[in-house]
Amino acid sequence: MYLAQLILAAITYISPVHFDVLLAGNFGEPRPNHFHGGLDIKTQREEGKAIYAIGDGFVSRVTVNVGGMGNALYVRHPEGYTSVYAHLQRFAPAIEAVVRKWQYENQSTDVDMELDATDCPVAQGQLIALSGDTGASMGPHLHLEIHQTDNWDMKDPLEFIPDLLQDSVCPKAHAIMAYPIEGEGVFCGDENPQRFDFMDGLLPDTLYAWGKVGFALNADDYMQGSENRYGVKFTALFVDGNEVFRSVVDDIPVADNRMVNVWGDYDYFIEHQEWFMRSFVLPGNRLHFIKTDKNNGVVCFNEERKYKLTYVLCDFFGNEAKYSFVVNAVPTDMTHSEPTDSLTFDMDKDNDCKMEGMSLNVPKGALLNHVLVEPSAKSHLSRYSDGYMVSGKSIPLMGKAHLKLRLDADVDDNSKLYISALKRTKQNELDLDSSQRVFVGGHYNDGWMEGDVDDIGNVFTIDYDNEPPQIIPLLQKMWEKDAFILVDLKDSHSGVSKFQGFLDGQFVLFDHVKKSSKYCCFLKDTPIEPNGKLRQLRMLAQDNVGNETVFDTTLKY
Repeated sequence: MYLAQLILAAITYISPVHFDVLLAGNFGEPRPNHFHGGLDIKTQREEGKAIYAIGDGFVSRVTVNVGGMGNALYVRHPEGYTSVYAHLQRFAPAIEAVVRKWQYENQSTDVDMELDATDCPVAQGQLIALSGDTGASMGPHLHLEIHQTDNWDMKDPLEFIPDLLQDSVCPKAHAIMAYPIEGEGVFCGDENPQRFDFMDGLLPDTLYAWGKVGFALNADDYMQGSENRYGVKFTALFVDGNEVFRSVVDDIPVADNRMVNVWGDYDYFIEHQEWFMRSFVLPGNRLHFIKTDKNNGVVCFNEERKYKLTYVLCDFFGNEAKYSFVVNAVPTDMTHSEPTDSLTFDMDKDNDCKMEGMSLNVPKGALLNHVLVEPSAKSHLSRYSDGYMVSGKSIPLMGKAHLKLRLDADVDDNSKLYISALKRTKQNELDLDSSQRVFVGGHYNDGWMEGDVDDIGNVFTIDYDNEPPQIIPLLQKMWEKDAFILVDLKDSHSGVSKFQGFLDGQFVLFDHVKKSSKYCCFLKDTPIEPNGKLRQLRMLAQDNVGNETVFDTTLKY
């Protein structure tokens, strides 16, 4: 640990911006299915702020319209780390030229390109991009990540740029949740989870328990100059002065991202939009930065006396807060629940669920916990199959489950079939009458559709798409005058997967208009020189099952 600190101390990275930094999000914040992998740096509610390389290196990867990162730039540094800059408006001219060249060579707006060390070297402090609001951004900001290059573990950028910002505000706890262990514990006379809010930093003095109980904490960090809430870097739970749980959020393997759902109470978050992070470890939680006592953080109230519990919270800058409360251990009878007929999926085994018209296999290791499932079918959700669900709540997986649905109708072209998912709302509810389904994909095989899914709590059905996307011209009368082409792409079924434009048979790049279904082309930015003659413009759009639309027109340019 000491050696690692010395190595980090020897690395001197600088701020990626030339203004005082305020954060919209910090490293490791719990979010559904993932930890926040970096810092969200506010850009004063504006786009177009200069972004600089935090250290020497070379541009190793560039993505455009890939995932939620929008326009993103990856810089590999010789010290063994890679910095990532996301939601960018545009790249610096030299980098932009490399990207444009790739787009024309590959005839694609979307980009995921890797570069060699000699293609695009950068120096510390060099302008590499302008900040933006692309991808899954909720407003203008810079998302900065630092990864260990060889294994891609996520690192806290503040470890490398500790003077990036100032912070003297302590974290704050809002509430605890008590989780009696089934059949082995009871809390305040109840064997179900219970929430208790801190009032002026205190909990009720009437808490009592018996047996084994786990606790979880709802808390946030804060910083001066901002109303945002942040994740807590360090959390520890002490019982009578003895540490039973500790978490220091750093060095997160990307493959462990979904373990946030088992460290935090995922079901409670989906319903209430509040994270309670457990101070005890469930079997599916293998996060290495969590340390517990021999009881996995579970508190054993097995002596008739008062137990003093203390939470210690600390942020990156050492601002610390403590919250203590007393639980009186009172012998209490516990009921032992009888086994039910419900189907249980075991996280340590392969699990199969079969119904007439549906088959699901959830492999060993895909689940984060043992779960009760209640398979059911919903008729008339699709003319091609019933809708099938195995649970009344969202169950995200660490891996993939294999799903098979029986086709219940004849179709003209099996290649146009696909599996779709009816997603749940944030409150974990389903609108079974909704036609808004998400494309899953899959393939047809002897009367069945097969595909892989990563959340078995959705409702799945078979859909059919033989309608091509629509290419809708916008402001077409102005195209010749402004040398600017604008179109809207619509697809009400499987979704658009590809869009291209050609002028006199030569590829011309259309850029995606952020936060929309529109694409635009500035003809003066294309390699085609204007000659004032009538030209043939062709645009092609393709959906996820291969239906294609061709839009032909002419214009003078």
